[in-house]
Amino acid sequence: MKKITFPAVLSLLVFVAAFDVSVFAQTGGLRVASGVRLPEGDSVLVDGLRGWLEAVSGPDSLNRYVAEEDRPAMAVLTGQLRRLKGQCWLGGVTPLDSVHWQIQLNYMSIHKDTPSLEACCTVLARREGGRCLVSSPLAEHTASWKQKTIGCCTFHYPSTINFRKAAEFERLVESYDQRLKIAKPVIDFYCCGNFMEAAKLVGIDYMSSFGGFGYADVSNDYGLHQVIVCGNVWKDGFSTISMHDMWHGELHRAVSTKVINRPVDEGMAYLYGGSWVTYDWKDILKLMKDYRASHPDADWLALYKDGTNVIPPPKIIKISYIINALIVQRLEKEHGFAASLPLLCCGPKQAGDANYFAALRTVTGVDEAHFNAYIDGLVKDAL
Repeated sequence: MKKITFPAVLSLLVFVAAFDVSVFAQTGGLRVASGVRLPEGDSVLVDGLRGWLEAVSGPDSLNRYVAEEDRPAMAVLTGQLRRLKGQCWLGGVTPLDSVHWQIQLNYMSIHKDTPSLEACCTVLARREGGRCLVSSPLAEHTASWKQKTIGCCTFHYPSTINFRKAAEFERLVESYDQRLKIAKPVIDFYCCGNFMEAAKLVGIDYMSSFGGFGYADVSNDYGLHQVIVCGNVWKDGFSTISMHDMWHGELHRAVSTKVINRPVDEGMAYLYGGSWVTYDWKDILKLMKDYRASHPDADWLALYKDGTNVIPPPKIIKISYIINALIVQRLEKEHGFAASLPLLCCGPKQAGDANYFAALRTVTGVDEAHFNAYIDGLVKDAL
């Protein structure tokens, strides 16, 4: 991938390192450098930015400094800003006309009187009546892009995409929601070339925690409206988004994470979405087949409780997750997806997995004494 530099950020670091912090004045939750040019005789902009920043820690739906139509895209940016711990400094105000501005915000921490840059962000602001509204630059950055709506998804892309792949993504998401019996979301899916481009589109010019990530996506939900800005590897005309993670996201819209048993959740994600954008369910089954061939006397109960890996870190594949995928697959085939919900919702993993095995006995009639034989039968049938 072509190396991308950030001269503006580097210049900012040099500037800040040499700057005396005493020349900064604090305005509510926003610090303003004495050299920043503000609209003369007009406090609406700074008051609006201050109010928006103070509301960022709360629900996006309650931030009155963001217009309703701008909130889904803005939720992607604010989801990232909530992770920052530094102080927000107003780095620059660029007037676009008499009522529109481009704003540079710099999140910095002070360590022993030395500023450290956490993030550099760009937002848009506009005056409507007597108030200031803040928005993400996502719509402006992609105004010239093409769009294609397939089912619940609108795909945004610079030139071309593989419509078959796009339709497959939409179909899988819809299959998740049908299983979970939840309302279909409205998804805006932006196809980018890499993570840096994706972050830039939503307004993140630099974030220290992003270092080392070449490909990833930034996304968030605003109610049923999901915005996915995908900077994963582009393959066969479409972004290689993780359907494994999409399963988790849709499930967590339907079921509280407080009751979810993670090994069951992960097994479902294997079954319906593969893993690591590398292995589909057939690949994972082959890994299990190879393991069984080399371990004909496998003690599935011990392997389950030990959390044994079929593939070691960093991109692990766990036997316990595959076992749960096989159980859910059998339950769904024989009784429908709902039959696996008591197992899924038996509570977080415990030492010894007593809650899991109690739920397993309820839904399958299988106890720990008969676990090995039951799983061995599932493995043989699946392979």
